[in-house]
Amino acid sequence: MLSECYRTLRENGKIRISTPDLAFLIDLYKSEKTDLQKEYVKCAADRIIKVPPGYGDTFVINNFVRAWGHKFIYDEKTLRASLEKAGFAKVTRHELNESDDETLRNLENENRMAPGFLRLETFTLEATKLGTTRARSSRQP
Repeated sequence: MLSECYRTLRENGKIRISTPDLAFLIDLYKSEKTDLQKEYVKCAADRIIKVPPGYGDTFVINNFVRAWGHKFIYDEKTLRASLEKAGFAKVTRHELNESDDETLRNLENENRMAPGFLRLETFTLEATKLGTTRARSSRQP
């Protein structure tokens, strides 16, 4: 999919990917949780798990992966490497709704979840398809 995005983007075009974060799920499993993580587990258990034995993070994590049909949950390192392998350069991390490129700002809908939840579970990378014309011309004598 990333190779096809690279192929179809024009020179200096950008891709922005906001995706669930594997680090979020790993942190959610740890015994020490922030108040926001505890609230996330409780809310998820109340909403989607009909009869969990308490507010178990294991149930929430398993449901998170299965309920949305995820085949793979990326971490930043793996998505960054995948973007670079597809040919992208200038891979940068950004907060939700923030970007150095004005056209890529305010794209994520944080209001679809309780305050802070989307930021908790998501990371965002942007990458650029560098101009091939410039690369070729710089090699000429």
